[in-house]
Amino acid sequence: MGIFPRKVKGFRDIDSRLNSVRWLIIQKASEVYRRYGFEHWDSPVLEYAELLGKYLPDADDVADGIYSFRNPELEPQFDERGNELRDEQNNVVMTNHFLTMRYDLTAPLARMYSEMVWQRFIHNQLKEGRAPLFRRYQFGPVFRFEAKLDPGRFREFWQLDFDTVGSDDVAVDAENVMVLSDALENIGISRGKYVVRMNNRKLVKGYLRAVGVESEELEQAILRIVDKADKIGMQGVAEELGKGREDKASGAFISGLGLDNRLIDRIMQFFYSFENTPGRAEVLNKLANLNIGNELLDQGLEELRRIDEILSGLNYRDDRAILDPTMIRGMGYYTGPIFEVEYQGTYKDEKGRKRRVGSISGGGRYDGLVERILGLRVPATGASIGVDRLAEVLINQGLVPEYSGPVLIVVFDPGMMIEYQRLALKLRNAGIDTEIYYGNRRGLKQQLSYADQKNSPLALLLGEDELRQNVITVRDLRLGKELADKITDKQQWKEQVQQQVPLDQVVEYVKNKLQK
Repeated sequence: MGIFPRKVKGFRDIDSRLNSVRWLIIQKASEVYRRYGFEHWDSPVLEYAELLGKYLPDADDVADGIYSFRNPELEPQFDERGNELRDEQNNVVMTNHFLTMRYDLTAPLARMYSEMVWQRFIHNQLKEGRAPLFRRYQFGPVFRFEAKLDPGRFREFWQLDFDTVGSDDVAVDAENVMVLSDALENIGISRGKYVVRMNNRKLVKGYLRAVGVESEELEQAILRIVDKADKIGMQGVAEELGKGREDKASGAFISGLGLDNRLIDRIMQFFYSFENTPGRAEVLNKLANLNIGNELLDQGLEELRRIDEILSGLNYRDDRAILDPTMIRGMGYYTGPIFEVEYQGTYKDEKGRKRRVGSISGGGRYDGLVERILGLRVPATGASIGVDRLAEVLINQGLVPEYSGPVLIVVFDPGMMIEYQRLALKLRNAGIDTEIYYGNRRGLKQQLSYADQKNSPLALLLGEDELRQNVITVRDLRLGKELADKITDKQQWKEQVQQQVPLDQVVEYVKNKLQK
């Protein structure tokens, strides 16, 4: 079998430009997270499979969608109290545990928090059985084995999360909306270009129970179909809830749930009634006027009222956050308020068609995640920004500054290397990114071509003649590109883009050029 260079399917190399946008997002969002009191924590890429669970926020079961394998190291097996299991001869039972690469940053948070609580419990430090408050943010790569890779989707991507564990106060859910809004604006997305859509899982669950949907399985089957409304339209939703429909693109018949027409009408009535509802106040009034007398729906409505009260009181109005009772996400995961951030801009696809950008962030309340590990109900809520998704939006919409590489010192004479090094040291000590050219091909043309590849703003030219005169030539590469098509006379072009500067003034000169 031959060896040739290739990437693992679904993975990619990240160039300096995309990395610079990634870190801009992370740094700007992290500034906001810290202002709200979140601390930066990290968790391992690998976890024990049984502690991560096998479902994602947007799926019920992803046993086939995770990277999992046997640990090559033998380790003890434990019971639910953390005691080593032993065989009939009193030997510790050993096994190669299954390990899983993290598929998000929330499941590892549940493990990390559970471990902290467990340690407090065994050391008798857990007071009154109450779950301690813990607030953290985290960023890093996550891994999902998606069998079908749509264009622009990858099996490794970065997420940027913030979470509050140990509080059931709905004010924290309101704060999630504030944090997301502030973070996106700090990153550079202007108000009006994004909107945080809010809903509460209890609303739809309560409504469906009130109209006769008692089974959790049927509820989730209904919501899966409703969640496809953007793709198949409301008529398509009604057909799939009933006898089924013919897919126009493929001609295939999609089997329906076979629900009674009266039930379908009541379900559709709910979702139709909130289409194009403009403001939060009007949505809350419509929900209150449903008058179906379901306790769960009323509880969800009261939570949304409280969130709206806090947001409105702090001037987070409808131009930043709206209520959308038709929004569905994380059916087997979220337990209360849910959030999704939509970017309002459009882009053109490879065929020149205008497309909506859509979701760039999401989250909600997940009060059952820690309970799955500890058997102790621990309230939790948070949100996640898809770093790579947002980076793509920022680049496509022209919302990030042009990537700038280092200043390049051109090497004319290897015998002058100590002078080039001294110059580079001065520039670096002044906070200026500086690279000395070390390539084997040292013609001026090759070195300037390398500078263009690196998107260097300036090239510094220092030869023996300049050194004797105690000067250096600074070429403005950005200006040179701008004038290339405007000035045909080479000498005139050089006069515009090059300047001789005294060596003892070059640091200050370069600083000023870079600030323009």
